[in-house]
Amino acid sequence: MTASTDNILEIDAIEVVYDGVIAAVHDVSLTVPRGKIVALLGGNGAGKSTTLKAISTMLAAERGMVTKGTITYDGKPVKDQGPADMVRLGMVQVLEGRRCFAHLTVEENIIAGAYSRKLSKAEIRNELEKIYTYFKRLRERRKSQAGFTSGGEQQMVAVARAMMAKPKMLLLDEPSMGLAPQLVAEIFNIVNTLNQKEGVSILLAEQNTNVALRNADYGYIIETGHVMLHGTAQSLLNDEKVKDLYLGVSKEGRKNFRDVLRRESAVHPDFHQA
Repeated sequence: MTASTDNILEIDAIEVVYDGVIAAVHDVSLTVPRGKIVALLGGNGAGKSTTLKAISTMLAAERGMVTKGTITYDGKPVKDQGPADMVRLGMVQVLEGRRCFAHLTVEENIIAGAYSRKLSKAEIRNELEKIYTYFKRLRERRKSQAGFTSGGEQQMVAVARAMMAKPKMLLLDEPSMGLAPQLVAEIFNIVNTLNQKEGVSILLAEQNTNVALRNADYGYIIETGHVMLHGTAQSLLNDEKVKDLYLGVSKEGRKNFRDVLRRESAVHPDFHQA
């Protein structure tokens, strides 16, 4: 495989184990085409964050490891690299929970994202100005201490800091978590703009099905470490069964996603199950 492949990321049947005994992800496969936004959907504990950390090689810090399958990024196998190596290769993860440096200003947080690029002061200033064209709210708060900004502003800081590394691909983990709908919409508008104008490929892990699919090209639904369903974002968004099943609630009470999909496949052979 070469870097000219249409897919910037290919995951083939990976398994992730923590502490040598706890299997968190089983036989997960997905692809991210270059320049596209792909949503990885599921509830708490579904395996979304574990999948993202497997890709960005952050599992070792949590005593986890990929024990089966392969991950290929930009035409190269992801195996012995560390997180810093992946950043240098153009992949940056924005972790769940924002993780800003609270004691630094908004601008100092953003500049920290350029540490791997060894830019001159003039180059950093030019990059900052470009970032502020996307994150206009952060320009106004540039001198504020990050710890005293709102949750939405801190999420913007985290994404802006990632963009300072000039990534080919962003991994976004729960960017809407704990935010008001208006701020969620603002952040996703920025993410879409970055995708369209900067050509950044994005893998987005989200619990908010509607907002994720409205801003993605393709979607995967994951439960208990397995990809249960996948399809174009529009097809998933328009399918009322999918929304009901994903939420896990119906007039009959709480359903098991796997069991219902099996039942749907038996009744409707064309129902697209992973």
